[in-house]
Amino acid sequence: MSRADGIDRPRRRASVPRAALLTLTACIGCVRGPSAGPPPPSGKSMDEYLAEAPPARRKPPPGTRESDAMRLHVIDVGQGAAQLIEFPCGAVLVDTGGEKNQLFDGEKALLGYLDRFFERRSDLQRTIALLVITHPHIDHTRGIAAVLERYQVLNVVDNGDVREDEGGRPQLAMHDWLTRNPAVGHLDLSRSEIPDGEGLTSPVIDPVGPCAASQVDPVLRAVWSGDLGREEVGHDPNNDSVVMRVDFGESSALLPGDIEVLAIARMVKKHQANPELLDVDIYVVPHHGSRHSTTADIVARATPEVAVISAGPYQRHLRIKEEYTARAFAHPHQIAIDHLTQKKSGVSGRRPGPIAVWVGQRGAWQGRPSEFQKRTLSAAVYATAWDGTVVVTGNASGWIEVATARTQPRGVRGGLRSGAPPGPADTRPARRR
Repeated sequence: MSRADGIDRPRRRASVPRAALLTLTACIGCVRGPSAGPPPPSGKSMDEYLAEAPPARRKPPPGTRESDAMRLHVIDVGQGAAQLIEFPCGAVLVDTGGEKNQLFDGEKALLGYLDRFFERRSDLQRTIALLVITHPHIDHTRGIAAVLERYQVLNVVDNGDVREDEGGRPQLAMHDWLTRNPAVGHLDLSRSEIPDGEGLTSPVIDPVGPCAASQVDPVLRAVWSGDLGREEVGHDPNNDSVVMRVDFGESSALLPGDIEVLAIARMVKKHQANPELLDVDIYVVPHHGSRHSTTADIVARATPEVAVISAGPYQRHLRIKEEYTARAFAHPHQIAIDHLTQKKSGVSGRRPGPIAVWVGQRGAWQGRPSEFQKRTLSAAVYATAWDGTVVVTGNASGWIEVATARTQPRGVRGGLRSGAPPGPADTRPARRR
C-alpha cells in the first residue's frame, strides 16, 4: 500500500529503497566542554548543509479528512514517559511519569499539558477513556494520583505487578482507588491471556468507538505484558511492560513501554505466526532510547516511518552523586539511534531538514561522567530530548504528519494547538459494551 505524508517518505516495505541517511559524528565527553559539532558532507559548508531545502512536500492521498485522524502526543515530561492518544471521539493516556528534581517537574508539565488539551477538546469533558500504566517504575507512575484526582478516568489497564517501592506505591494506591470506584473498568493484564499472533482487546482495553465527529473506529489491543504471580522476564520489571498497538484506519502505532532486548525477542516469537501485528507506521522507542531498548530486528519488523523517543534533554545536568536524568543515563543512546537510522532497515521517513543532536555513548558510572556524541540526523527520528513534545498525526487514509514544540515542519496540519475541536454534542466519548 503506497502512502504519503508530511515528512515525505518512500513506500514503506523493506523491498523498496528507503530514504537516504546522513549521519555524521564527533565524539566528546559530556563534561569536557562544547564541540564544534559534526562536519558537513564533503563539498558543503555547515551553513549550506543545515540550510538545505527539505524534501518536496507531497500531497495527501484522495479522501484524506483532517477530522478522521488520531494524534499521538509524546509529552515532554523529562526523563520519563507519558503519551496521550487523541481520537475524534475520546482520549487515552499511556503512563503518567516524569522527571522531578530542582530543575524540572515532570508531573507539573504533564498536568499543564493535559489541562491545555482539555481546554481545546472541551467536548471530551476532561474524560480519559483509558489509562494504561505500562509498569511500576516511578518515571511512569509519578503522576497517577494527580491524574485520577484531576480528570474522569473510565478504564484502567496495568500489568498487575505488586511492588512496595517508589515506583510501585503509586500503582498500589491506584488499585486502592479502583476498589473505591467499582464502576471504573479495570484489567490486571497477564501475558498468558494475550492470544499469540492476535493480541488482546476488550471493552476495557478498547473503550473508544466512532461518533458523529468521525465514523472511524479505533482499534486498541495489548500485545505483551507480564505474567501475574510470576517473576519478571530477565528479573527486570521493564520487560513486563504492557505493550499496546493502536490502529486508526490505515495508520498504526506501537507503544512498548520500557521493554528491552529479551522481552522484545520473546514478543516477536509470541507473534511469529502473524508478524504484521508488530508492523506499524509510528514506533515509540522503548525505555527512553537506552542501549538495550531497540534491536535491528524489531525495527526491521516494525518498518516504522516515524520513531519517537521520550527522554530528558542533554543540557539538564544536576552534577550530584545520584542523578536520575537523561544526561546521567546517556539517553538516547547511539546503539538505539544506529538501529533506527540504518539505511536498509531503519525508519523510512525523513525529517523536514537535518538536525544536530546529542546522542549518548556511555552512562555515568562510579564517578566517571557520561559521554555523548553530537550527530546530525535526517531520518524521521524525533525525541522530546531535542524536539520537546512531539505530536504525530495518523490519518485514517494513512497520511502521517509530525509537529513538535520547537519546530513546525512544512506541511504539518493540526500541530500542537491548532484546529478548533468539533462541537460537544458530536464527540462525547463512546464507551463500548
